[in-house]
Amino acid sequence: MPTPPPGLPSGWEKEYVRTENGPEAELLVRTGAIDNLGFGWPAHFTPFSGESTPSHGWICTSRPGSAPGTDRSELGTGVLTKDGVALHPLEGYSGCSRRPDNLPQAIPLTVGSLPPKIRRVFFQLFLDDFQPVPLHSHFQITLNGTRIPNFEDAVNQLDQTGPIGKLLTLELLPEYWPILKSGTVNLLIDDPTTGMADGYAVNFVRVLVNPKPWRYAVSISCNVIDAATQRPIAKADVSAADVTATTASDGNCRLRNVPAGLVSVNAGAVGYDSAVQLLDLPAGQHGMAHFQLKRHKETVADLKRQIAQSGTVAIYGIHFDTASAKLRADSLSSLDQILQVIKSETSSHWIIAGHTDNQGGAEYNLGLSLARARSVVAWLTEHGVAAGRLTAKGYGLTRPVADNSTEAGRALNRRVEVSLQK
Repeated sequence: MPTPPPGLPSGWEKEYVRTENGPEAELLVRTGAIDNLGFGWPAHFTPFSGESTPSHGWICTSRPGSAPGTDRSELGTGVLTKDGVALHPLEGYSGCSRRPDNLPQAIPLTVGSLPPKIRRVFFQLFLDDFQPVPLHSHFQITLNGTRIPNFEDAVNQLDQTGPIGKLLTLELLPEYWPILKSGTVNLLIDDPTTGMADGYAVNFVRVLVNPKPWRYAVSISCNVIDAATQRPIAKADVSAADVTATTASDGNCRLRNVPAGLVSVNAGAVGYDSAVQLLDLPAGQHGMAHFQLKRHKETVADLKRQIAQSGTVAIYGIHFDTASAKLRADSLSSLDQILQVIKSETSSHWIIAGHTDNQGGAEYNLGLSLARARSVVAWLTEHGVAAGRLTAKGYGLTRPVADNSTEAGRALNRRVEVSLQK
């Protein structure tokens, strides 16, 4: 067993830890030993300070005794293999590991009973050799089968060539907290769609419920402008972990006391596509995040590209009368784009899903979202799509893609999603 450097919590060598009212959070749950995949840590190194590990070798087989889903090379289920080996390996993990040993495996987190009042929930993942940026893979992240969009947005900005490992801290939005009540949360990371042979590994995952002030923190200056006009965007919402700010008239804002490591910074403004940047910031450093937001557009080419990448696409150009499922006339352009996509895939089946923000009750929003999805399905069938190829679903406020506490976040959550049915 490697000797731990100073700064690691007690019990670092255990595969499972659950601590109530500890120094870091009211509830802390961890799966996976804090041992850098068995390679150990450099002297005076702690993974929570935001430093990257030095480059290390590949782990081509699972380490005996490791918790499920940790300390093992994994390769997305969409990758084609022959005799268990990736047909087109892109890096070391994908070239040296084999099926079925490298199939993605869920990481179980035994949460147990929760604090009486939940204020914030964070996941910390120590990730290794994820390379979606250079290799064009695209990861989906689920908790008990439910995709978590903001987790996916952050992980799909990674470039951990080396391989190297680093800590990523992500907030679980309140609408997903009910997943924790199951007692055990299974976190699964997979790339089922692109077929790109991007091998990866996870050393450990932690859940922190109601965390205490971060011991290792950084600060960030942010600038948000319009990509087309290069003019500053005022009142844009910028966030990282549990810190949020709104841009001034010059498009600038500042975030303080953000947990160190791979910092996922999100910027959004009404009428624009949101954007995510990952900053690599060890403790005590100051970072800069520059965003050029693009006006949202929905062309057939854009929709097909997003569906091919992730299996689903959010549509924001479909509008309804207030508190109604009646389609407005200004929805026709986006509806026509969807129609062309579906007609071009003659043998496919599709899910049309309605989503809302959190304004109003949960039951009301659930019914409204389903009624709106059915209105879209009805329009598509009236224009030549066989009804048997379409399924309407309503999720109400339960699956947000952004923080409902901001105007821009609520706008992103009010959407129709079109997905290929598996």
